[in-house]
Parts: sequence; structure tokens; C-alpha cells
Amino acid sequence: MRSLIKNKKGNMIMIMIFFALLFIVLFLGLIFVIGSSVINWVFDEAVPELSNLGQIDKVNMTDVAGMTLVPLNTFIQSFTWITGVLYVMMLIALVGVIVASREAPSRWLIGFYLVLTISLIFASILVSNIYEEIYTGTDEFASILKEHVILSNMILYSPAIFTVITFLTGIVLFSGMQREEYV
Repeated sequence: MRSLIKNKKGNMIMIMIFFALLFIVLFLGLIFVIGSSVINWVFDEAVPELSNLGQIDKVNMTDVAGMTLVPLNTFIQSFTWITGVLYVMMLIALVGVIVASREAPSRWLIGFYLVLTISLIFASILVSNIYEEIYTGTDEFASILKEHVILSNMILYSPAIFTVITFLTGIVLFSGMQREEYV
């Protein structure tokens, strides 16, 4: 009887941290794509104007802009794939942490895990619908969002992606050996 009370929490903290990190990654993806698109849009508008300033006093501002703003603009334009790769790497790292941790929570927490999974899926549906409204627009910002191919698809299909991730990690978590079996 004493050994049953010993592991009272059943590693609930690890499950909560995992889902908190999944929620953070979900919202970071939305912030990445919107922030990157805004910066991209500002540079698309500003760089051509700043590159054609001409001569000011004894300084050729066109040459200065060619050496400073144009390389910076090329780096900013690469955010379209950098943000997508970073998002995918964060998801893979979260799954890797769960698989590598070898923590096996109590089987009584499966219901709690499913409730957190359903809430994550609802949140990802909400984020996906918000992003889809912006993405399918006809304005200039929507065309910039469409340049972010990897991250846009990851956000638009995030309900399916997070469903697969949470169910696979749930299988890994709850099928492992219990901590009491190691003793």
C-alpha cells in the first residue's frame, strides 16, 4: 500500500511542460510568419527608394545603399525559409526530448493527456483558421505570406500535425516501463 502512494503525482509536471511547449511553438509559428512578412514588406517598399537617393553632399548614397541595404535585404528575403526550417526543427526537438527522456507517467494520467491533446487541437484549429483568413486575402500582405511556403503549410495543417505529434508521443510516453519497475 505504501508503494502506491509513493508516486502520487505520476509525472504530471512533465506532461504539462510538454504541452506548454507545444502551445508556445504553435503561437511562435504564427508570430514568426507574421513578423517575417511585415519585415519583408517593409524592406520591399523601402529598399528601392533608399537605393535611388543619389548624391548627397560628397557621398554617393546609391553606392552606400548597394553595400549595406541590398545585402541586408537579401538576408531578410531568406527569412521565408529560415522561419519554416526553425519551426520544423522546434517540433522535431520537442518530440526528441519526449522520446529521449524515457519518463513513463502513471497510466492514470492518460485521461489528462487526452484532455490536453484535445485542447491543443482546438487551439491549433483556431490559429489555423485565423491564419487562413489572412492568407487567402487578395491584398499585398497575403501575397507576401504565400512566399512562406514551409511555415504557411505547417500552420495551415497544424491541427493534423499536432494530432499526429501528440498521439505518437502519447504512445511513447504511456507504453514505456513505469519508474517502479526499474527498482
